[in-house]
Amino acid sequence: MAASDTVVCLGVHVLDIHGRPISQIPETGQAGARIEEIRLSAAGTAAGTAVDLAKLGAHVISIGSIGSDEVGDFLLALMHRHGVDTRGVVRTDAAQTSATILPIKPNGDRPAFHVVGANAHLTIEHVDRKMLTSGSILLLGGPDSMGPFCGSDARTVLGWARQGGMVTTMDLLGARPSLRADDLRALLPLVDHLLPNEEQLGDLFGVTDPLDAARRAIDCGVGCVVVSLGPDGCLVVDASGHVHVPGRVVDVVDTTGCGDALTAGYVRGLMTGLAPAAAAEIGVLAASLVATGLGSDAGIVDLAGTLAAADRFAVRTPSRAFN
Repeated sequence: MAASDTVVCLGVHVLDIHGRPISQIPETGQAGARIEEIRLSAAGTAAGTAVDLAKLGAHVISIGSIGSDEVGDFLLALMHRHGVDTRGVVRTDAAQTSATILPIKPNGDRPAFHVVGANAHLTIEHVDRKMLTSGSILLLGGPDSMGPFCGSDARTVLGWARQGGMVTTMDLLGARPSLRADDLRALLPLVDHLLPNEEQLGDLFGVTDPLDAARRAIDCGVGCVVVSLGPDGCLVVDASGHVHVPGRVVDVVDTTGCGDALTAGYVRGLMTGLAPAAAAEIGVLAASLVATGLGSDAGIVDLAGTLAAADRFAVRTPSRAFN
């Protein structure tokens, strides 16, 4: 497989357990409530994005840490099913495989019960430099949720990728990236494309306006920032200006994994030679498809089907202006 066809996803690996629709949790002693659907999916800013990328036609190598448990066995099986190369995933007895229970509400909202688990146990000693630099793009997925790795280890892998001629991309996972703000900002000069959501990016810089926050990231050295805006699509910002890529009108089932799908679609677009704004269009379409079904990779079949969603889903009128 040519390096130009390969993306390396290093970061958070999670098994998601979804159930829908759930309006309330039964009280102790009550009969169990019946729901329509339960699904398990590979998730997290490395594993979930890796599966989406594989569905979109990329060759994907995944690197991360999972537990030596049955949860990890199942997570690897899900990734293998979609052709993801998991030789870079190490297993540890120090913690269980990360997992999340997601009771999906009727409107698609997703409160979560999460175990960080083995994601915090990856170190630079676990990362094979030759494997890491064997692709054209590196995605560093969720370093803010990887414990000590977010510091010098993350800087090292981004440096290796840059030295190997790779394009570097990074997204965030935690709801409060300001807790690792110093570490994360130290990574930004090594990042070509940053893909946070607006809450994460705003919290990182202490501002509420996504365009203002993106410009601050550019000032820190990032080449391009793609800010997920939920149903409003995304903002693509670089030193020359910004473009708003609107969201699509969909019947929402589950919003889990939409951010990872946007990242996957964007990265796949870059791999095909598209400019950032055009690549972001693919990301928005991929996220729209995921929202229509249960699970982190729901709705995505292949690249052709994702592109065809442009005719299937109408463009959403933005709820706000981005100036």
